[in-house]
Amino acid sequence: MKSLIFNSLFFLSLLLFSINVEAKKKPKPNVIFILVDDLGYMDLGCYGSSFYETPNLDALAKKSVKFTNAYAASPVCSPTRSSIMTGKYPSRIKMTNHSGIIGPKGPGYKLLAPKPNGSLPLEEYTLAEALRDNGYFTAHVGKWHLQSHHEKGTEHYPEAHGFDVNVAGHNAGQPGSYFFPYQHPEHKWSNVPGLEDGIPEEYLTDRLTTEAISIIKEKREKPFFLNLWFYTVHTPLEGKKEKIEKYRAKAEKMGINGLHQGIPEHNHYHKKNQNNLNYAAMVESMDENIGRIIDALKKEGLYDNTIIIVTSDNGGLSTGKGKYSATSNLPLRAGKGWAYEGGIREPLLVYWPNQTQEGVSCDEPVVSTDFYPTILDMIGAKAVKNQYIDGISFLPSLKNTNASLKREAIYFHYPHYHGLNSMGPSGAIRMGDYKLVERFDDMSVELYNLKTDVGETKDISNDFPKITTKLKAKLHQWREESGAVMPTTNNNYDASKDPNMIKKTVEEFFENQTKSK
Repeated sequence: MKSLIFNSLFFLSLLLFSINVEAKKKPKPNVIFILVDDLGYMDLGCYGSSFYETPNLDALAKKSVKFTNAYAASPVCSPTRSSIMTGKYPSRIKMTNHSGIIGPKGPGYKLLAPKPNGSLPLEEYTLAEALRDNGYFTAHVGKWHLQSHHEKGTEHYPEAHGFDVNVAGHNAGQPGSYFFPYQHPEHKWSNVPGLEDGIPEEYLTDRLTTEAISIIKEKREKPFFLNLWFYTVHTPLEGKKEKIEKYRAKAEKMGINGLHQGIPEHNHYHKKNQNNLNYAAMVESMDENIGRIIDALKKEGLYDNTIIIVTSDNGGLSTGKGKYSATSNLPLRAGKGWAYEGGIREPLLVYWPNQTQEGVSCDEPVVSTDFYPTILDMIGAKAVKNQYIDGISFLPSLKNTNASLKREAIYFHYPHYHGLNSMGPSGAIRMGDYKLVERFDDMSVELYNLKTDVGETKDISNDFPKITTKLKAKLHQWREESGAVMPTTNNNYDASKDPNMIKKTVEEFFENQTKSK
């Protein structure tokens, strides 16, 4: 009997030892973070687009957790990018606008916007630094835009923030052109660096993907973190000719070619239809290249041990003074530059093989500050004290899509004027199903129930005064706690020069509403 017990314990210890050895041998997962610039919530087939074609992302969605209430921390790009890298709200590090610029100013504006930081502070311990310190090879490919336009050096380039390799990342927010040599004849600041060995007609999205695949194929002992931040689908709107013609035929078949419908939005218009041929071509090229990334992972035997995250940095470019916006975010209201849902709600797919259910949706609200702690949790890394003050790991929601993160609220702060936004500087708070938007020009507020009114069509602030008061107080308290800087009064304001006080005639805009070119 003693011999039987001894043998059983012996074999059990061998089994546990074997399991422990195997666990130690199992490599950490690779991480690919794909950020598509200006991609709108409704721009993917798996999120509802019937015009754009995204078969690769639609297929990935069937293997992933799809978030339906994912937010960018800002309605413009650089602030959101800073939140991803630091896990902090942009207001906390004073990166509230892109490029370090104030935005539109002068006697036509009631407020004077604060001067924001244009460069990611070097003292911030970034996501890339954290992953590198946890044994990862780190590479950035594509748009960076976390260094001020006025800085001529490379002091705040990706390699200064934890990346071992930087391909094409600099301080510009868009390329000079999407076709080689990726330059603009006048705006030299936008010329993409480091890709001078390209060939005629080479397409930037293709080239960046080729560079990313080279990194994936490189044989190394370390796991890799690939920060693939495409320049697309940001302007200039330049798709491949053959794809443009494909979508021209598709639009004609659908009866939407040349149809320029717009919905008035303050003193702007929100594009009603997804029918921009160049934009559609760019979306498809982006999707094709994500397919190339997935194929490369499969060929290298890495697909089953690689986390893939796909999202955007702000809402789709859907509003303007004219007719020809890039996309439509409907049923969401407005777009890039606005505190309404169209400006901040994003598509988000998280592929985590063998760890989550496949093809499920999660309605739990998350925001871009959350990526930092979530990724560290996913790879089993220890947290860094006080680094991501604002971010909350949404790992529980990945494991169980019904899990609550027990977050009190999500906050937004954009104290600048923007050419795409006639609402002016504003802020917002989402708490549960309710969202309050505050305009800084007159400190007026609007309240919406997103569960019943995702399009923010009915302001219910007068119907629910207690909720309105509560959310407004919470928003003000958060601004003070996070160090958010507010705009100040412009003592030289002249209403006669205010672009939003000058009512534009809409006859010319609507005369082609039901006409084709």
